[in-house]
Amino acid sequence: MNIHIRNGFQECRKASQSEAMSQLIAEVRAARQLPAPALAREIRRAAGVSRDRLAAELGVHPVTVTRWESGTRHPRGTLRVAYAQLLGQLAAEVGQ
Repeated sequence: MNIHIRNGFQECRKASQSEAMSQLIAEVRAARQLPAPALAREIRRAAGVSRDRLAAELGVHPVTVTRWESGTRHPRGTLRVAYAQLLGQLAAEVGQ
């Protein structure tokens, strides 16, 4: 294999690993920033956002949001990151 091609593969692998690490760090931060289920519901309600609208923004079923807000289920991975970010933005808008 040509040295230039091998170096290109190594650079791509490093970039991929870096992206994976960035995603992991984002997930850890989101886990720490995700409010308790009851507070998440309170933030959503204070912002005047329906469960249906929040679910649509996140690409999940409204029942999923109900389960998150009741504490019977918890968002994971990229959904956890998106949910935490959205709740943080809503909280900032309503002053919580």
